[in-house]
Amino acid sequence: MVEIVVRVALPEDHAFLAACMGGLQEAEIEVEANRSSVEAAAEPHLAWVLEQVAQKEGAVFVAEFQGQRVGCLLCSVGEDNGEYVKPEHRRHGYVNDLYVGKKARGTGVADALMQAAEDFFRDQGLTNIRLGVLSENKRARSFYERLGWHSYEQVYRKNL
Repeated sequence: MVEIVVRVALPEDHAFLAACMGGLQEAEIEVEANRSSVEAAAEPHLAWVLEQVAQKEGAVFVAEFQGQRVGCLLCSVGEDNGEYVKPEHRRHGYVNDLYVGKKARGTGVADALMQAAEDFFRDQGLTNIRLGVLSENKRARSFYERLGWHSYEQVYRKNL
């Protein structure tokens, strides 16, 4: 059995992370018409999310399978504003982006990346993790539900 290795990203992983952001963009273009082209979005999105990770106590993980980099997860810490959430639950983990290359899907790589995020946030004393997923991305929703995630809040949109 080939082991999946999840490690913290290194500076030399930058081009790989940008390619992952491109892969995410390709997947989202299939289900959401408002997405920019991969060429226009991948590098700027990576720069933005890396800034979020740096500013919000986050981490970037890279997964390796069969000796190749095959996926990544970028996460940060969020905080609810206001008094509607109990103070001990206001800080939460947030999975900004998760991507696994097509050839490695179904191998457990995504599970391993999500476990790394859970461990990272648990070590920080957080009590919950959140993420966003496009409503039409049925594959991703099914994956998260299989891992025990459930809908917490829904955002509605109306095109004008």
